[in-house]
Amino acid sequence: MAVQLVGFAIGCALVAWCAQRAFAKGGDGLAKLRDAEPALVAVLLGATLVSILCSGYTFLAMARPLRRFGALEMQAVNLMASLFNYAPVRLGLALRCAFHWRVERMAATDIAAWIAGVAIVTLGALGSALAAGLVQIPLGRAEPQLDWMWFATYGACLVAGSALTLALGRMPLLRRFLKGGERVLSSPRALAESLAFRSIDLAMWGLRMWAAARIVGVDLGPAQAMLLAAVAVLGAGNPLGRIGWREALVAIVAPLVVGGGASPEELDALTSQMALLESAGEAAITIPLGILGAVWCLRALRRVPSHP
Repeated sequence: MAVQLVGFAIGCALVAWCAQRAFAKGGDGLAKLRDAEPALVAVLLGATLVSILCSGYTFLAMARPLRRFGALEMQAVNLMASLFNYAPVRLGLALRCAFHWRVERMAATDIAAWIAGVAIVTLGALGSALAAGLVQIPLGRAEPQLDWMWFATYGACLVAGSALTLALGRMPLLRRFLKGGERVLSSPRALAESLAFRSIDLAMWGLRMWAAARIVGVDLGPAQAMLLAAVAVLGAGNPLGRIGWREALVAIVAPLVVGGGASPEELDALTSQMALLESAGEAAITIPLGILGAVWCLRALRRVPSHP
């Protein structure tokens, strides 16, 4: 908790740093948002909504070998967890585990295997997207392109990672330790469905990044948007806190990815505006829906008897 509190403080400083870069030459970033095309704003918010739903369905698909949950319950728990990840101490994972342990009476080993499975799927999709974008640079391309090479690299990485995961899930040592929970790692169907939902989720991150770039006036191609989306997911998932780290990481990496004839100072300002707007677009949907999800989970907890 102490480490995360320090991380939250640093994250707040990073947000201030991004804002300073974004508005170093005035408040034109806010003017761009006010004058943005309604269609781009709709894409920014709509991509966030689809991303949230896909995240919930990723957990739902990965849990199927262990327990069948209702879609509404899983979405509510996922929204609650997403909301509390904004707290100074990241409570999303702890509250998610506590809810399923208390309400669903899931064994600790099942919960651990389930969360590990979702983490493996998330890292697999993230690593595959990063590889698909970066592998094109050594081949002589000035910038990554969302073409057959990108999809071939992404698919090959997913297949290789899935084969390794299925092999690990069938290890006798893991079976003795997890006592049935390893089924989330040894089920081809659960793994395939989870990867499909997580891939759509990642695509929505890329679409939101592209929309934010268009609003602030940054020339960002689809492959570049996907690369920055993978960077944003990496920053958002760090254990030190949700606030600041992701925005700073995108603001630092984006000038290396974005093309155009802008000066370094202008590019720093534009990419910082893009990083802040992309994150704000997610928060605008996640926070109000997260409150509704938290209320739903609280009511479900109150219905559970104290001494079953």
